[in-house]
Amino acid sequence: MVDRKPFEDVYREYLGRVYAYVRAQVTSAADAEDITAQVFMNAYQAYPRFEARNLTPAAWLFRIARNATLDHFRSQGRRDRLRRTIEHQPMAEEDPEGKAEERIQYRALLEQVGKLPERQRDAISLRHSGLSFDEVGKLLKCSEDAAKMLYHRAVKALKEAAAREGV
Repeated sequence: MVDRKPFEDVYREYLGRVYAYVRAQVTSAADAEDITAQVFMNAYQAYPRFEARNLTPAAWLFRIARNATLDHFRSQGRRDRLRRTIEHQPMAEEDPEGKAEERIQYRALLEQVGKLPERQRDAISLRHSGLSFDEVGKLLKCSEDAAKMLYHRAVKALKEAAAREGV
């Protein structure tokens, strides 16, 4: 038997990060809550079989989250990913003009992210959810160096697209 944290500690430590990752993938907060709940139900059931030597708890949970999110999209009939992300709007703040400009830039960025190859999109999303490159690599079934390369190629492509569009 491997010594590990109680599941309740893992839940408290990662709930916010997993929810943020899922929420960035779906347009509905209710869907994000449902998917996050499913992630932690699946994780709770599988936790006795979790072996820390293979994955960190974060990488293990984000693999479950990624799979649950993909399952959600499959069950929704594979809606167009770009449309889902474009419809997602951050909450408005006090400066309407500045916020409008931010939304335009945000939509443009999401549109460009949507055009990236799937593995680059995943690398960006997972890395910005707080995972290390090693954890991203394990989730994407590649080396840490390959995960870094996917991420940096994605960032480079986004910068080039921004330069072309004058953003």
